[in-house]
Amino acid sequence: MTVGGIHYLGRDEVAQLLPPIPEQLDLVEDVYRALAAGRVELPPKPGVHPRPDSFVHAMPAYLRDEDVVALKWVAGYPANKARGLPYISGLVVLNDAETGLPTAILDGAEITAARTAAASGVCVRAFAPAGWREAAILGAGEQGVFHARLLRELNPDVRIRAYDPNPERVERLGPGVERAAGELEAVAGAEVVVTAAPIVTEPDPPLGPDALGERWLLLPIDFDALVRRELVEAAGLLAVDDVGQFEYYREQGHFRGWPVPHASVGESLGRPRAEVTERVACVNLGIGALDAAFAARVVAAARARGVGTELPR
Repeated sequence: MTVGGIHYLGRDEVAQLLPPIPEQLDLVEDVYRALAAGRVELPPKPGVHPRPDSFVHAMPAYLRDEDVVALKWVAGYPANKARGLPYISGLVVLNDAETGLPTAILDGAEITAARTAAASGVCVRAFAPAGWREAAILGAGEQGVFHARLLRELNPDVRIRAYDPNPERVERLGPGVERAAGELEAVAGAEVVVTAAPIVTEPDPPLGPDALGERWLLLPIDFDALVRRELVEAAGLLAVDDVGQFEYYREQGHFRGWPVPHASVGESLGRPRAEVTERVACVNLGIGALDAAFAARVVAAARARGVGTELPR
């Protein structure tokens, strides 16, 4: 097989080539179901931690159905906010599955933000309480922005209350978002709760078993930074995007005392709606399989439209 140069796409190019949100949700759901069926090779992501609460992770994946191989190399540095730099940065590399040669390099920030929100969206579509309208977002960084956009896409009548330690950042989430004075005020009465704080090694989470009401979907994309074990124990369904990866992170010191997940998200998507409990926690840790699927879709669109830069091999 002949493989040409290496296609490079910057963040702005990636952003314009991503499919619309409904297609992103379908793409995520397809990956989750394939993962549950054993058609995705997905080792737990190894990482290094050069600074306190920072990480640099390698996230390889192979999608057998699409014959897609990719690796995301992603960093998260909470201290970057003070430097005027993004918390999350990275690259995605696509390889030719037949020869192993790299075929494309993409800025990974836009894909990370979009696929993380889309993963939450799949869970909202499947597990949120019927007729939900009240949502809370804790953290008004990039993930807060992407999740606010997602929630409006799924329910144009949604009412969002948000909290961020820097109150002025809440304005980034768009018009009509109510600013809360604290985490507990933000989540009071919420049926869908997204926690999007920086991931830390020694969390002091404020959300306990009395923080939420009788019906809720909890989406802690920041691991255990804001959610206490007792709140997760109150869920009738605890699903994670990848059980093996969850256990790996438990060995690294996260999720101390948390219960064993009932199932993966992909396995749980097969449940009839009537069997879904009124209290669900979906812990999407972030899997390289989603980055691979999004990157492959973006690169295909780039080549079809003539977008990007061809680098010599």
